[in-house]
Amino acid sequence: MKSLPLWNVMLLSLCLVAPTTSWSADPVAGATKFSQACASCHTVASTATVDRGRNSPAMITNAMATIAQMGGLSGVVSQSERENIAAYLGNTPSALSFSQTTIGQSSAALVVTVKSSLFAALSNLSTSVSGDFVVQGGTCASSLATSSSCTVGVAFMPTAVASRTGTLSISHSGLTTPVTIALSGTGAAAPQATVSLSATSLSFGNQVTGVAGTARTVTVSNTGTAALNFTGISLSGAAAADFALGGTCAVGTAVAANGTCTVTARFTSSAVGSRAAVLAIASNASNGTANVSLSGSGVASGAPAVTLGATSVSFGSVAVGNSSAARTVSLTNSGTAALTIQSIQAAGAFTQSNDCGSGLAASATCTISAVFTPTAAGAASGSLTVTSNASGSPHAVTLSGTGVLASTGALQWSNAGPIDFGTSVVGAESALQTLTLSNSGTGPADLGTLNIAGTNASDFRVDATSTCTQGLSIAAGGSCQMVVGFVPSVTGARAATLTVASGDASVPGVLQLAGTGSAPAAPALTLSAASLNFVAPTGGQAAAQELGLTNSGAADLHISAVRVGSSRFAASPATDSPCGTASFTLAVGATCKLQVTWLGTGSDASESTELTVTGDILPATATVSLRGQGTAITPANAGGGGCTVAANTAAVDPVLAAMASIAAALIWRRRRHPL
Repeated sequence: MKSLPLWNVMLLSLCLVAPTTSWSADPVAGATKFSQACASCHTVASTATVDRGRNSPAMITNAMATIAQMGGLSGVVSQSERENIAAYLGNTPSALSFSQTTIGQSSAALVVTVKSSLFAALSNLSTSVSGDFVVQGGTCASSLATSSSCTVGVAFMPTAVASRTGTLSISHSGLTTPVTIALSGTGAAAPQATVSLSATSLSFGNQVTGVAGTARTVTVSNTGTAALNFTGISLSGAAAADFALGGTCAVGTAVAANGTCTVTARFTSSAVGSRAAVLAIASNASNGTANVSLSGSGVASGAPAVTLGATSVSFGSVAVGNSSAARTVSLTNSGTAALTIQSIQAAGAFTQSNDCGSGLAASATCTISAVFTPTAAGAASGSLTVTSNASGSPHAVTLSGTGVLASTGALQWSNAGPIDFGTSVVGAESALQTLTLSNSGTGPADLGTLNIAGTNASDFRVDATSTCTQGLSIAAGGSCQMVVGFVPSVTGARAATLTVASGDASVPGVLQLAGTGSAPAAPALTLSAASLNFVAPTGGQAAAQELGLTNSGAADLHISAVRVGSSRFAASPATDSPCGTASFTLAVGATCKLQVTWLGTGSDASESTELTVTGDILPATATVSLRGQGTAITPANAGGGGCTVAANTAAVDPVLAAMASIAAALIWRRRRHPL
């Protein structure tokens, strides 16, 4: 039997087969499956065969059932995969990727083309999107005739700074489920202007009232990514009227990204005293309004004043006969009246040039240039003098430099001094100080004498470890070490100078040496009493007394002897905290005790002497006055028989003696003859 043409078979399948199962129409998956199963026989190009399957899975299914060459695909391509292939053939592209778009703005529309089958029209055609995307434009209506195409336009409108995704869904009668087209794009931050100022404050200094001062300028920069538009440039504050604005920044004149403009302010004080205002620059900048503080002082008309940019200028080492590079010093009239310049002069081996003319207006500045041309080797000094009508004239700048011989040595110390050795105990040496003497010249330098002189020169010495010695030749770029010690001979500040001589090189200036002598730590003796007084009854001995010895100094106290001037008095170690037997040592802060006694006189007479302590103290001895006083006792009746016997005598009361004898006899008798 003769077979039907392919298009008839596909048309028949379109009429007989209707989808009964819900599939996912994924054109991306369909492209993959088409490449695997169909690409060996077909391409996606428009052909009579391929065009029949666009958006029509029924035509693809019928072809597999009726065409022998495609019969083997029935078990390979599932029903859902056939729907994916139909979606792939009928909707291009399979995904839309949008360029970076600013938040709140809309991208250009991208389109998806929808194609119908060669034999099947599409009805109930509709579209929807998800995410930050909108359907915009296109030609698709609610139906599409057979063998036709239309477009769906999609635009990207990001709502956040990030990668954004969504889906375009295309529904129609050809597929059981919507065709999903992947959408993607990136949201970008909206460009913003950012304002930056070259200064946040302007000081106008002193200004004569009623006289306009020099304008000051602030540069306004747009460091953002969008145009900077000013909404206001204004002044506020109590003295706002004393300042006038100008410049190129203006409301209505935009400043492009990375562009600049200027705001100028001029101060005309309306009153004497401090004046201030605030310059506010308002704009669309992301960092808000920019403010500049303005300040100045109004002064009554007065006199000129000279302010020099430096008080001294050093030119360093310059070869004899050569000229140094120019050094500049600014001259400013810091007063409130015109400055009349009568002369500007340089003295010594120095010359000057200037652009000051015969005078300067208030607040004006000019420049003076000075040059050093040494005529001989060695240190040179001079001055730059400005004579004018200003108070304090003439005004001077000290100039200095060192002339060096061409291809000769130039000696200099590593430390310009003064060299301070600190404080050291008299007779003890401080830490040694090492100084480096370098030859910074272009030729060798032969050392002459190295001399320590001055009022206290003997307290300083050159140590034997020094490598700088008379006659030493130091090559260009070489050096030697001078080691100096300090041994103070007395307490107090000590000073000397160190000089170096050379016959073929420039030498450094005098080096000042300084140190301080301090007294060594010494012991000190403190006695608990300056005198001891004893009282004893006639014929008796006085009570002992203690004498404390304390080392109140800063070093150990060595006691070599403790002596008493009279044998009637005695000193010995006390029981509590006893002192040692001389000689002995007391540590710093320690205390010991002596027990001092007096034998008494046997009468009411008095005795006195001194106790002497000898040790390494200043003065070498310390004394304590000792005095003893005897006291007589009034006689009393000591017996029961009426006879008075003086105390402390050998006499016996006769009545008491008799009574004692009788008592003894009675006791003896009772013991011999008990009852």
